[in-house]
Amino acid sequence: MKTIYPINGSEKFNDRVLKADEIVFGPGASLTLTALNQPWIVLIAKRWKFADPLQMVKIERSAATASSGMTGSSGARGADNPGETNRKGNDGYPGGSGGTGIAGGSFQLPKIYLIGESFTSPNGDPLPGYLRLSINLPGIKGGDGGRGGTGGDGGNAGNGKEGATSAFDCKEGPGPGGNGGDAGPGGRGGDGARGGDGASITLISTELGIEQLSYARINNIEGYGGLGGRPGRAGKPGRGGRGGNSNGWCGPAGDGYPGGFPNPADYGQGNDGADGRKGTVTAISVTGLSPVF
Repeated sequence: MKTIYPINGSEKFNDRVLKADEIVFGPGASLTLTALNQPWIVLIAKRWKFADPLQMVKIERSAATASSGMTGSSGARGADNPGETNRKGNDGYPGGSGGTGIAGGSFQLPKIYLIGESFTSPNGDPLPGYLRLSINLPGIKGGDGGRGGTGGDGGNAGNGKEGATSAFDCKEGPGPGGNGGDAGPGGRGGDGARGGDGASITLISTELGIEQLSYARINNIEGYGGLGGRPGRAGKPGRGGRGGNSNGWCGPAGDGYPGGFPNPADYGQGNDGADGRKGTVTAISVTGLSPVF
């Protein structure tokens, strides 16, 4: 008795070990590996069969993305400062800086082991250089950094005190309004994550099998680094206080100014992540798979 694992059309495999006496690829078939959160995946068969050696068959990974960073925390709002000191309205307090965006995450592919004793078609063993097998396991792009947090709004200022008048003159002039608190700068964007490495692939077969597998079309290039997050926007300036009103002989005082915008308006964009590395391919020649089957 022998076990056969047929692959026809587009099929998915969501486990760590696919083991059968024979793995049989139908014409143009593809096998998508989906258990990418595992440390390794093994595909092992004593005989690998290709129903139509003229049509390309594929072993590939499922689409996957690394996590993007979250937006940084918002800056604290500046406190209002009502009232006056020495007749002048109190100045509002400045807003706090926005928090730095959270860095993106990386996603590393599992190690892949392809193990077989022979590789055949209805016409016999495929000739070296004529094996229509595509192994497509490129690295996964790093996650983008999160946006920086919004800067805090400036606090509102207090109003100036009204002038003190007498029957004949202004005894004590009105106070000007206080100035609003400055807006807080936007937070720095989070750093992009390093791209994932292309899959590390180990081929285990006989000397002839290794010669055949060496002509498989392997794509295990590196994943690109994630993009740095955008900076957060600045907060809003606080409102200036009103100057004291006219009162008898006392004229009105001027209103305070609104708070200013920060310069620079933010702490800049996060750094882009580095690219990953191209994966390795290792070939191990054995005399047979009798210890396994």
